[in-house]
Amino acid sequence: MSVIKICQLFEWKSATGAVFLCQNFFIGEDFKYAGKTYRFVPFQVSGSVMMLGGDNDVLTVLLPNEDIVLQIVSAGDGNRNSQLTLTNLWLNQSNQPLPGSFPESYIGQGASFDDVTVELRFRSAMDAVGSTIPYRTLTSENSGILPLDSQIRLQ
Repeated sequence: MSVIKICQLFEWKSATGAVFLCQNFFIGEDFKYAGKTYRFVPFQVSGSVMMLGGDNDVLTVLLPNEDIVLQIVSAGDGNRNSQLTLTNLWLNQSNQPLPGSFPESYIGQGASFDDVTVELRFRSAMDAVGSTIPYRTLTSENSGILPLDSQIRLQ
């Protein structure tokens, strides 16, 4: 039987400069990766990591309603204009990262709270609608043959 081990690294930087590093695989342990130390916090990620959609996808992160999480969100103006770098690491049998992880970047849109969880909402940073993105027209020269519908198969 094959075992798939995935560790998610959560690097959150508020608009005011506060930084929060956490991971959700090594329970009760710190994990060092790329010169940074990530502490264990049980969190759940859903949204754009679960689909093959396009620009400006919504990403939701659920964190436990603990004092440290509330302090960080408060320091970050309720998760507005924060920066999230989410990295999915594939681990081998000895829990060492395999090569080939790619960080994904998101921009904070807000937060909500209840008695148990804190929900942080993000949008993908690659939104094609904006004044700083240069105007380009898709042509067969710069994109190749485009599909006529959404039936795309990755191989």
